[in-house]
Amino acid sequence: MGLFCPKCQKTMAETNFYTYPNGTKCEICKSCLTMHINTYEEDTFLWIMQKFDIPFVPQEWKRRREAEFTKAYNKAKLSGSKDPESAAYNMTKGNAVVFGKYLAQMKLKQWKNYHWADTEKIKKELEEKNKKFEDSAEGQALKEQQESIKEAYENGEISEAQYKTYLDINPVIEPPKSLEDQFLDAGGASKAESGPTGGFGNASPYPENEHPYEVIDVPDPGAELTEEDKLYLAMKWGRFYTAADWVWLEKKYNDFMESFDIQGAARIDTLLMICKTSLKMNAAIDSGDFDTYQKLSRVYDAMMKSAKFTEAQRKEEKSGEFDSVGQIVFFAEKEKGKIGRHEFDYEGDIIDEAINNLKRYNRELIESDTALAQQIENYLKRRASAEEHAADLAEAEKMGLDYVPLKDEDFLELKEAEHQDKLEDQANFIEEESEDES
Repeated sequence: MGLFCPKCQKTMAETNFYTYPNGTKCEICKSCLTMHINTYEEDTFLWIMQKFDIPFVPQEWKRRREAEFTKAYNKAKLSGSKDPESAAYNMTKGNAVVFGKYLAQMKLKQWKNYHWADTEKIKKELEEKNKKFEDSAEGQALKEQQESIKEAYENGEISEAQYKTYLDINPVIEPPKSLEDQFLDAGGASKAESGPTGGFGNASPYPENEHPYEVIDVPDPGAELTEEDKLYLAMKWGRFYTAADWVWLEKKYNDFMESFDIQGAARIDTLLMICKTSLKMNAAIDSGDFDTYQKLSRVYDAMMKSAKFTEAQRKEEKSGEFDSVGQIVFFAEKEKGKIGRHEFDYEGDIIDEAINNLKRYNRELIESDTALAQQIENYLKRRASAEEHAADLAEAEKMGLDYVPLKDEDFLELKEAEHQDKLEDQANFIEEESEDES
């Protein structure tokens, strides 16, 4: 049974309503409750936390928000956005998923015994715990260790995985800051200094300006393209690609054309989409966005099977075998002209004899039974009458009646039918009298 939302005036499934900690459902739906939320402005969502009587833990809220920001950043980057950071910020600030996941987390064992009134208490306890640890000898030793690890990472002495293992070992709780401040706190450079893969929260696991590996200067594949080449490739693949992407797409396209016999506008259009999907798949896996990669790979496999771009097809095309007699006839007529008519003196086997006996039996059964035609006609009439009766009942049900009310046309048809029956009876009576007299 659904629940009614008085704000949007809709009845929806219970899954569209958040659940209070006591197990009851919220009186308005998720969309209406979070329609004005901004994940970067506390005054837009704190009242909801107070309404649900859950504590506000900035550290956990920030973690949920940054996770959604990373997904939005990778999505914007894959879609070709010129400023993926701004696009991700716009997608994240009103993202109700952040609140939904935060609410679910507050129901876990770690937080379920805390309420809204415990917000300040939790914040102070965690701040005191962090401050106490930072001032201790262990905290100072850990700080020095982290600095040495960072220096070793920058010098290329340790791997990125080892560096990230120790990166957030002692996170400090702090109120939400601006996007620029969060980006700088995460270790990134300013927007003017950051590269296309750098950014807030290290959205890409392979930042362009911070890695311990040697940078190899590879020649630009699109440097030698002429203006005519760029115009042709832009018309073929779209304007939202770099010259290097155009070269990659064109090579992929030509490899498919050489590997398969691709003809027809529909298959060529499918091939273009396959090449574009393959490019996006490579970008997704290089950026570490495995969720997007898995979705794209399913689309890629579906298009490959739909267009029959498989190794089985290549084997079939190379084998030169025929699948049917029609293909043999088509090939023979195409290469050697028409095939002459041939008569085969073949009596057939026991299967052919059984088929012929069945045909002969059915033909004799129908031809010898003179009443069969009348039986078929009667059956068709009864069937038509039954269908008409069912249609009348359906129409009456729509009108809320047990039967369809008769119209003037129905009475006229009835009178005409009675008149025809009367004429037929008179004709039959006259015919019988004349036979008796004779």
